[in-house]
Amino acid sequence: MNFRLFSRASLAVGCSLLAALISSGAAHAQLSKPFLWELSKGDRKVTLFGSLHVGKNDFYPLPEAVLSRFDSAKVLAVEADITLPETQQACTKLAATDEKLDKVLSAEDFAALQGYLRASNLPPAAFEGKKLWLVNLVMVGAELTQLGVDFGRGLDLMFLRDAKLAKKRIAEVEGGARQCAALAGASTTEAAAAMSRFLATVRENKMEKRLDEMVNAYRAGDGPKLSRVVQEEFGTSAEGLAARKRVFDDRHPAMAEAIDSYFKQPDSHFVVIGVGHMFGDNNLLEALAKRGVQARRVE
Repeated sequence: MNFRLFSRASLAVGCSLLAALISSGAAHAQLSKPFLWELSKGDRKVTLFGSLHVGKNDFYPLPEAVLSRFDSAKVLAVEADITLPETQQACTKLAATDEKLDKVLSAEDFAALQGYLRASNLPPAAFEGKKLWLVNLVMVGAELTQLGVDFGRGLDLMFLRDAKLAKKRIAEVEGGARQCAALAGASTTEAAAAMSRFLATVRENKMEKRLDEMVNAYRAGDGPKLSRVVQEEFGTSAEGLAARKRVFDDRHPAMAEAIDSYFKQPDSHFVVIGVGHMFGDNNLLEALAKRGVQARRVE
């Protein structure tokens, strides 16, 4: 199994879980209200865009308000440059283990996972020596691929490609190693609970419905609704709440510190962060406000 898919699925789902995914059945390509903010501190300004980590061919082009700000920026800042080999190497190293899935999952979930692998034509041997947190993310990625989601058309990846073609400087708000470490921080209990939730979602045929709800909220620019769907995805169990805190809340202070540093640099920055980080309790915009950064949503 191609680790590039592993890495893309891991980063996409880990950064915003399922908050930023496009359904194959979506009818409208253009965003009616993009998640675009102008950040200011003193007389300096930085653009912040809430992204999707996956996409469809008919999603493009993006609104002119987004493209014009991207074109005028000298620097593209992303959570992590996933095109770098060291990002994939970091994730591979953190996912290595000698634990066996049948020892960390319940007998029921292990049997369901084996059935899912057979139905999806995924070889069980591909998951040997991989920690459960990565197996979870790959399973989600496989399911989304079957629903027609294209990781290669993710907005952050497309911005990276366009920035490199335009010879813009690339900055990483976090970097692959730190981002993978946040995903790898899941306890065995937490990862097992996540696998149970995924298998239940597949069994109950809820994945496609959730995707439609999320993409409709994204295209309408409805942050509160998007946040509610994300919270439902994590659930209210102790394990789900711990996962959300680790994947979102715990990362925001360092992300805000990195973005704050861009105001001190001479070149203009266009920052792309998964939109799931912008809403809910303890979000990134609140972390930026604590550092004296004002945010204005660009209509």
